[in-house]
Amino acid sequence: MKFWRIATKKFALDRTCHGARTEGGRWNPVGFAVLYAGSTVEICALEKFVHLGGAVFPPLVLVSIELPDDPALVIRPAITVLPEDWAELPAPESTQIFGRDRLLLHNALTMLVPSAIVPEALNAVVSANHPEFHRVQLTIEREFRFDARMLR
Repeated sequence: MKFWRIATKKFALDRTCHGARTEGGRWNPVGFAVLYAGSTVEICALEKFVHLGGAVFPPLVLVSIELPDDPALVIRPAITVLPEDWAELPAPESTQIFGRDRLLLHNALTMLVPSAIVPEALNAVVSANHPEFHRVQLTIEREFRFDARMLR
């Protein structure tokens, strides 16, 4: 399965998942290392754009992420079982606990979840704690720049 990520070059190939591990995220608490990815370059661009929050954009790269093609390593909770507040800002603790617990309970490498920006889009939360994480391949594909019209 192929997913995507947009990151600074310094962290593009970071297998320790430093940012998510130290800051937490929508689907992981601080201390639980995961890699966030999008199913398309477009949703990755939207996610990165809103997370940068109008700050000066650092140089970015587009990273392809190849996940093992093994259905036993993937869970996709139905939107009806997600915490009621799953799309709220800031990300609630309920979603962090849900993400961590689901990944651990199901011994899953990857949890597929809707984007809080566009719920019809699919994001992947990849557990760096899983024994199969070594099979995840990260490759820098090219530099990534936002269209200047987005920055007006």
